[in-house]
Amino acid sequence: AQAHGDRILAVIRGSAMNQDGASSGLTAPNGPAQEAVLRAALDQAGVDPALVSYIETHGTGTSLGDPIEVQALGSVFGPSHSPDRPLRLGAVKASLGHTEAAAGVAGLIKLVLALHHGEIPPQANFHTPSPFIPWTKLPLVVPTEVTPWTPIEGRRIGGVSAFGFSGTN
Repeated sequence: AQAHGDRILAVIRGSAMNQDGASSGLTAPNGPAQEAVLRAALDQAGVDPALVSYIETHGTGTSLGDPIEVQALGSVFGPSHSPDRPLRLGAVKASLGHTEAAAGVAGLIKLVLALHHGEIPPQANFHTPSPFIPWTKLPLVVPTEVTPWTPIEGRRIGGVSAFGFSGTN
């Protein structure tokens, strides 16, 4: 891209995929498998979790999936974040609906645009936090207004969390 003079909006530093084996249900995510895939992606990218300040979540809006995903994110990113420097979470599905296989790509596009503009957009249609997520125990927040994306050590680093049917992360 640089050789051709193309404008670079983002760099994908790493990715990972796993499968939790015998899933507990067709649409039920597995927390330990999600934690493992998050750690593998960070390791493959050579990124310290403390440098990640935004995650575009799978965020299905369900009382089962969202708590499992947020707890996995809290386990991986929580130790390196704090209430005064929380990990911000968003989910494009709140605007688009669940677009099946395109959901992860839509999340990636949203993340790239947030990086490009240096702002984390407010979460659409977010009114009442899930009572099944221990928000006060996790240094994670869902932005309700446009938030300037302040670089950490000179960089803005975000990620996309996604999973598929029957245990694929």
